[in-house]
Amino acid sequence: MNEGKIVKIIHLDYPFDASHLPEDVVLALGFFDGFHQGHRQIVKMAAEIANDHNLPLMVMTFNRHPKEVYAADQHFPYIDELSEKAAKMAAFGVDYLAVVNFTKTFSQLSAQAFVDGVICQLHASTVVAGFDYTYGAEKTADMAHLASYAQGRFDIICVRKQTLNGKKISSTAIRQAIQAGNIAQAAEWLGSHYELSGQVVHGKRNGHKLGFPTANLDWSAKKVLPKVGVYATKVLVAGQWYDAMTSVGYNVTIGANTKILIESNLFDFHQDIYGQIITIKWYQYLRPELKFAGLPALKTQLTADERMVRAYFRELAAKASKA
Repeated sequence: MNEGKIVKIIHLDYPFDASHLPEDVVLALGFFDGFHQGHRQIVKMAAEIANDHNLPLMVMTFNRHPKEVYAADQHFPYIDELSEKAAKMAAFGVDYLAVVNFTKTFSQLSAQAFVDGVICQLHASTVVAGFDYTYGAEKTADMAHLASYAQGRFDIICVRKQTLNGKKISSTAIRQAIQAGNIAQAAEWLGSHYELSGQVVHGKRNGHKLGFPTANLDWSAKKVLPKVGVYATKVLVAGQWYDAMTSVGYNVTIGANTKILIESNLFDFHQDIYGQIITIKWYQYLRPELKFAGLPALKTQLTADERMVRAYFRELAAKASKA
C-alpha cells in the first residue's frame, strides 16, 4: 500500500499525442468501476512487474462506461466517480491514470488499431488485463488474440477469473447487490464498504422536529443508489467518522416526495454542517421504508432503529477487537 500517494490523471482524446507521456510503462487495462477485489489483483500484479523493472505503473480506463455509447444508456449507474477510482488506485501504487474519451468513433476502432494507436502510443512495455478484457468489435479482440496484434512489441499478462465463494467478482454483480440492498455482499466483493458523497443541503427539518435531525445529501445522479429503506451507516464529516442511520426513500409518512431523499441521522452529533461535503459509508440494510399512521409511530420506529444500529456497531467493534 502507498499511503498518501497521488495518482496523476491524464485525459486523452483519440488519436492522442504521446510525446508528453512517460517513455515506458507497465500498463493495466480495464474500466475498473468500484476497483473491486478482482481489479485489485490485476493492479497488484502490474505493480509487482513495475517495481521489478523500475517502471511507472499506468492504468488506462475510459471517461464513461462503453454502455453509454453502445447502448445509449444515459442513466448507467457508477460505483465510483473518477476521483474515487483514482484515490483507491493510489493506495495500490498506480502512478498514472490515463482516461480516454470514449466516443462513438473510438468505439469503432478495430482491434489492431486499438493496439497500434492506444496501447503502443501509451508506451506499454507490459500489458496486464483480466481474462475477459476486450478491445474491439471483432470476435478476436480478446486476450487470447492480443499477442498476434502486439507482434512482439510488449509483454502480456492475463489475470485469471477472480471468484469469492464460488461467484465471479464483477462490477455488474456489485451494482446489482447495492441496488438490491445487499450492502454486506457488495462490501465483500469490493473489499471495502460502498461510499456515497455529496453536499449537505437544507431539508424540511421534519427529522429535527422528531428529535432525529438529519443531514440531507445532494449526491451525484450518476452514482448507484442502495434500494429504498433504512441502513446502518457511518458518515464522514471534517475528517471524522460518526455512526449513523441513513434513510433512502420518499418520506411517505410525512408527505411523499417524487425524488428519492438520502437522509442521515448522525449519533451524538450536534453541529451545523449545511453546505459541507460528507461521505456516507454503507454497512447494513435494516428495513424497508414504511408508512406510519402518524409522527408518534414514526418516532417510536426511529428510536428502535437507533438502538439496532448502535448494537450493530458495538458488535462490529467487539469482533474487530478480537481479530
